[in-house]
Amino acid sequence: MRQFKSIERCDIELSPITILVGRNGVGKSNILDALRFVADALRNTLEYAIRERGGIDQVRRKSLGGRPTNPMIALELSLQGGQTARYSFKIAAVQGREFRVDLESCDILNVNGDVTHGFKVSNGQITNWKSTSPQPAAVPDRLLLVAASGIPEFRPVFDLLTRLAFHNLNPEVMKFPQRPEPGMLLAHDGHNLASVIKQLESSDPAKLERVQDYLQAIGVPVKRITHKQAGALETIEVGQEMSVPGGKRNSIFDAIALSDGTIRALGILVSLVSAGPSLIGIEEPETALHPAAAGVLMEALTEGAERTQLIITCHSPDLLDHESVSPEMIRPVLLENGRTVVGKLDPAKADLMKKHLATAGDLLRLDQLAPDPKDIQRQEDVRGTLWEGIA
Repeated sequence: MRQFKSIERCDIELSPITILVGRNGVGKSNILDALRFVADALRNTLEYAIRERGGIDQVRRKSLGGRPTNPMIALELSLQGGQTARYSFKIAAVQGREFRVDLESCDILNVNGDVTHGFKVSNGQITNWKSTSPQPAAVPDRLLLVAASGIPEFRPVFDLLTRLAFHNLNPEVMKFPQRPEPGMLLAHDGHNLASVIKQLESSDPAKLERVQDYLQAIGVPVKRITHKQAGALETIEVGQEMSVPGGKRNSIFDAIALSDGTIRALGILVSLVSAGPSLIGIEEPETALHPAAAGVLMEALTEGAERTQLIITCHSPDLLDHESVSPEMIRPVLLENGRTVVGKLDPAKADLMKKHLATAGDLLRLDQLAPDPKDIQRQEDVRGTLWEGIA
């Protein structure tokens, strides 16, 4: 990604679990938001994605020299059957029209690395079209991939990118009844939690039971989680086991009675077991959880990574103390001269972890998690097919 918010340039290879670690305000959330921006632009419109973030001037990086910057995002994707894809676009501010798509390209590659299908758009005009299907019309303020998603060869790219899920969960929104929504993707703030739980109840109740198991391990005595209709709205009910004189009693609570930590944990766990997302991004999953529950949460994240790719931001040494956290997962993030810098973990720090002389949590407590200078330099120098014609 280039020139997006605080990010001047960032080339990051995601692991099954990628953990962004750094101080407040360094731009960890902007890395997640760049990916979410792609999903928003394809699921809705590019105009929606820009306006939701306050307009084009809030999306593009503010140049210290006063020169305009044009946000660029390029992605390399793994598709089924051994195919891969490259998708990228660049947007620019235009006086009077606010923005336009400067460039957009998509290539589908076979197992040998040969491009079998693809397109390229420049200033609203299709300059290259490699497909046996008729080319759709291009317009300056829309991404062509939306129109091309009706063509079977391009549909897997569109489906993968529109199934990216990102969560910065809001307990106050999640606790109150909401209007029903279709689909299995948990919303960014979690407001459709009841709808997703209803889908799980009917399609895969064993996964909902797994959520209950993890909540119990965290320390919440949950016996059941169920969808509840509330007139035209819907919410959830939670059954908990309470100790009373002479034994135990099961009590039923509406979502509004749950603590912030419990409802956030429930939302994260529900998203992790859902079949829909191709990638899940989570802002600080440890928020409002007791430190003793961090290990259980990391186990849930590790299990979730068997189904889908995860990228999370984290401030919790207790979460990073878990034995499953490896140097390959850690991506330290810094802010240097107003720009976000992210890279692989410095080799010396990675060596400490590999030799079990320190955990990532230990290094975080000492403020010793730093990116590899060679990886930062690589990002400065990077060129090649992913950025050809767009950077």
